[in-house]
Amino acid sequence: MKNLTPSQSGIYDFIVAWQKEHGYPPTQAEMRDRLKCSSLNTVRGYLAAIEKKGYIRLNPGKARGIQLALPPAPVFRQQQGVIPLFGTIKAGVPIWAEQNLEDYLPISPDFFGGGELFALRVSGDSMTGAGIRNGDIAVIQKRACVDDGEIAAVLIEQEATLKRVYDSPHLLVLKAENPAFADLRYAKDGRDRIHILGRYQGIIRIRNNQWRS
Repeated sequence: MKNLTPSQSGIYDFIVAWQKEHGYPPTQAEMRDRLKCSSLNTVRGYLAAIEKKGYIRLNPGKARGIQLALPPAPVFRQQQGVIPLFGTIKAGVPIWAEQNLEDYLPISPDFFGGGELFALRVSGDSMTGAGIRNGDIAVIQKRACVDDGEIAAVLIEQEATLKRVYDSPHLLVLKAENPAFADLRYAKDGRDRIHILGRYQGIIRIRNNQWRS
């Protein structure tokens, strides 16, 4: 999937937030009014560009004809000064990452760059070359895209994995940081199964029952 421009990302984030709050997508008129766009044609132009990049699907015959193409990101209560901890993410053979909240880590999100953060347990050894070990807790900044070469939590259908992402017009490569593990390669026609959950920000390591970062 191609990255969104800052303006497109703002439109997409608005759609996601509206969907979460109301349970249905906004109309184009509601988007125009809330986002202070100059016209409906401006909104339609943004939507067409976002759809072309694979983030939404449009149904012109419906007033609320916007469908999110990506699965919903983890939903959790935001609390100041803590990071929510979810289930396990496999750093090796991908497995499903549990969406059930396990705990809140008593660490300020500002320590990992701020933004909307969540944490996942790492299982496996495919990212040891990046200093990510089995049993670590990976801190993820929730976002729908990452820059080329960044490490991300990636959803493959209903399975999640932690990999370095390389994207080109014809091939998406999810690269391991351990020569014992093969890279995962996806052609353009298979990318609708691949979704970025967020960008890897760092790890928390437990030693002697204490949080270490």
